[in-house]
Amino acid sequence: MRRNLILLGGTIILATLSSCNQNKVYSKTLFYLDTYVDVSITCNDKSHLSKIEEIYKDVNIVADNFESHNGKSVYDLNQNRELEVSDTLKALINYSIELTEKTSGYYNPLIGRLANKWKESIKNNEILDSSIISEELDIMNNSSIIVDGNIIKLIGDADLDLGGIAKGYATELVHQYLINNNITEYLINSGESNILVGKRNKGYTVGLSKPFVDTNNTKDLYATLKLTDKSIATSSPAHQSFELDGVLYHHIISPFSGMPVNNFASVNVICDNSMYADAYSTAIFVMDLDTAKKFADDNNIDVILCDKNEIIYQKLGEEIEKV
Repeated sequence: MRRNLILLGGTIILATLSSCNQNKVYSKTLFYLDTYVDVSITCNDKSHLSKIEEIYKDVNIVADNFESHNGKSVYDLNQNRELEVSDTLKALINYSIELTEKTSGYYNPLIGRLANKWKESIKNNEILDSSIISEELDIMNNSSIIVDGNIIKLIGDADLDLGGIAKGYATELVHQYLINNNITEYLINSGESNILVGKRNKGYTVGLSKPFVDTNNTKDLYATLKLTDKSIATSSPAHQSFELDGVLYHHIISPFSGMPVNNFASVNVICDNSMYADAYSTAIFVMDLDTAKKFADDNNIDVILCDKNEIIYQKLGEEIEKV
């Protein structure tokens, strides 16, 4: 039996994984998609850890938009503009197109150029020039993705960026692998944005921490809730931001204005699918409150929206206890 304390951006999970019958708890820490991924599973075969690592490794290669992988990655597609891709990358691109439609454009995989320029500006504590923002929005809005079998073609000059869904997609592939192998007790912590929990008799206790305080202090929590067989994703600018003249500038950019949006301090999404949880939390972050509420209702997802270290809206099917 082992006790876990896991910090996920704005989320802490407190859980106890225990072995039963002939099963054991197997754990491994991976590093893929620029994230440490902590994997703990209860099963009778340690080799499942290697299979899980293969899934993350595959998605890590194809979703890489900074380095070439012999014609297999997003970087290679952005450079060549037309490429025959693997089934994994094709699926990821198709999901990105689907999610653009589902979120009415609040998630947009063609924001790559603009997102990278904002990240560079934030590193230097600078605001991106409005003329550059306008130019990049025009490029993004006049670009598209064409899928013809495994041939992917980028129309226009925009660059593809699948970072908003890659971790969630990999984690969901792991989820399906666990289901197919009858593994029901597991805890997958894929970094600062996504956690997948399995089934346990008493569920997993999840603490939602305030983003702009010491998240190692359990007194600094919004609330705690019980989760079983769910994914929870968090979007927050707390760790990639700077403040200038009272305005917070960060990496979560609206595809409509091209600017960071500060309607929320953090967004938590809870649903059955890790990829959707990941993408939806990012999309909701750049919505206004009324749009976010309607989106949660229309898509039957649970959300907790926070601002200034307070919960301003919650839609939950799970039991929540405010701290």
